Amino acid sequence: MLVDDLLGKPELALETRVRGNTQRPIRWVHTIEVRAPGRFLRGGEVVLTAGVWRAAGVTARDFVADLVEADVAAVGFGPVPPELQVPDEFVDAAREHGLTCFVVPVDVAFLQVVEAFVSTKRAEWERPLRRHLGQHDAIVAALRVHRGVTTVLRTLSGQLGLPVAVRVDGGLVEGEAPRPQYPLPLVGEGLAEAELLLPRPLEELDVEQQAAVVQAMPFIALEIERNRAVRATELRYAWELFEWVHTGAVGPETVRTRLHSLGLPSDGPLAAVVVRSANPDVDAVRLGELLGSDGVAVQRGGEAVAFARVRDTTADLARRVHEALGAHVGAGKPGTAGDLRVSLLQASHAAEAVSGRADGGWMTHEQLSSPSLLLSAQDPELLVSTSRALLGPVLDHDERRGGDLLPSLWVFLDAGCRWQESAQRLHVHINTLRHRMSRVEELTGRSLSSTADRVDLFLALRALRQS
Repeated sequence: MLVDDLLGKPELALETRVRGNTQRPIRWVHTIEVRAPGRFLRGGEVVLTAGVWRAAGVTARDFVADLVEADVAAVGFGPVPPELQVPDEFVDAAREHGLTCFVVPVDVAFLQVVEAFVSTKRAEWERPLRRHLGQHDAIVAALRVHRGVTTVLRTLSGQLGLPVAVRVDGGLVEGEAPRPQYPLPLVGEGLAEAELLLPRPLEELDVEQQAAVVQAMPFIALEIERNRAVRATELRYAWELFEWVHTGAVGPETVRTRLHSLGLPSDGPLAAVVVRSANPDVDAVRLGELLGSDGVAVQRGGEAVAFARVRDTTADLARRVHEALGAHVGAGKPGTAGDLRVSLLQASHAAEAVSGRADGGWMTHEQLSSPSLLLSAQDPELLVSTSRALLGPVLDHDERRGGDLLPSLWVFLDAGCRWQESAQRLHVHINTLRHRMSRVEELTGRSLSSTADRVDLFLALRALRQS
């Protein structure tokens, strides 16, 4: 797919501000909002941004220059309400470098741009298959009506007269699982953990059945890859949203925009759901499938977390998740985009409260009774004053030197004081993180190796963030 092809998609209504080399092929469409984005790019990407990086003091000139250095194909800017205009300096910087620059309308989600690209790439992948697998008109016709692995499996099952299924990532199964099962690995990029499940070994099927299986396998692999590509994009958007909400790093309007990009109503009612189990990665996928278009779920640390639309009550939502996953489930109070942080904290406390039950269980914010919430009942001015007394030297250091001690301390404590995980989340070298935490200890006189001191620092940080 060329840049010009993407700009010409009528359903996206993209407005070209700077027309550079629009005949460049697109490697990928990627949303990025970090300082020095070039380190995450390989060249040939179309980069989408809402300008969140400006809050970190990054200029449009520097941001665009870094994109040009990374050899991106084009850049798209999506204005965030109430700012409905693209900054002139951003367009001027793109024009200076001859970089194709376009505007994404406010009512078009970034995800729609990604899906348009993925859809076009899928068509490109299908063309050689259609040429060489003409006898698979039935599968092609079915996919034209409804895309997905299930469509291919249903067609293949009809051709074989036997049940077939696909197992992905070692556990998730689509289709009618045969008994017994004979796994056949699928061939495709990133498909080491995907296999077709047959009721008999491939060599025991007749020639026509073997041909049907072999010729259907690329289609199945293609659909799995397409689903993973879209899912990976959604997960990046969603994971970033949960980090924003949890840390309070961005304002409500940015959160509202990201919710809109993920197809969720920013005005609610939305509630946080936290699931604790032995397999949070698997449960995050299952939770996302359970919620469907009514929510978004990711793995965060040792938990599966979600923001979900509340159709009835939070109790109904928590009960439904528990019955489907059989895990420990907590649900926070529903509200709007501005209420999600409190809802997420409530859901986390609720999940922790039921985590001691061997058979799982669920709890909502209404049932929650946790000593850790006693702080919310204290005088806010006293809490802030006490917290500033402890963290004042660190606050002064960050204000004077533009440092990152407090944000780094929050991530370190939130990650359970795990050095490698914290450094990865902060995108810094582990020695840099060790130096920052050593400086915090010097300024506060507290030791991060002491549980009591870590608790004091965490509670002080939380009180300041909620003030």
